Amino acid sequence: MNLKSLFLLGLASFTSAHFILEVPTSIGFDDDNLGLAPCGGIDQNNRTGAEQTNWPKKGGPIGLVTTHAHAVWEFRAAVVPFTNRWVNLVPNITQTAGLGSVCFSNIPGPKNPLWYGRQGIIQVIQHGGHGGSLYQCAFVKFKAFGPAITVNPSTCFNDTGIALEWGNPEEEHEH
Repeated sequence: MNLKSLFLLGLASFTSAHFILEVPTSIGFDDDNLGLAPCGGIDQNNRTGAEQTNWPKKGGPIGLVTTHAHAVWEFRAAVVPFTNRWVNLVPNITQTAGLGSVCFSNIPGPKNPLWYGRQGIIQVIQHGGHGGSLYQCAFVKFKAFGPAITVNPSTCFNDTGIALEWGNPEEEHEH
């Protein structure tokens, strides 16, 4: 387990369900504003100096560290300049156990060919047992071609005890 995981696990007893988006690179992290949609209080329209990940139609991994053992994860995307029109990338995924690093190995890109070659945002939402939702985002450029992004096991992995159920329609959330 890495140092960030140990630090977050230590915070778990003092905080409500927080998470840190690590892969792709988060546009920013503000612990006090994670509950503010759409990107946890970070301006989703300011790309100045921001890292951008190419996101192929075939998808790629989303890696994060969570301090909540039970959550429902939602992965959505928007294309610039329409950053208020979100599209679900996969059905919600339920985390039923575990704390620390979580890797969702292949979240596909959007199916709409009009998005290819354009800048966009991937939004990660954690619906936790505390009754609220937490948000983080990553800047991406959607690509039509190319293989899925390969998982790097040193940056995207599941800690021991992580249990996931993919596509639980009973836990879908409205926005």
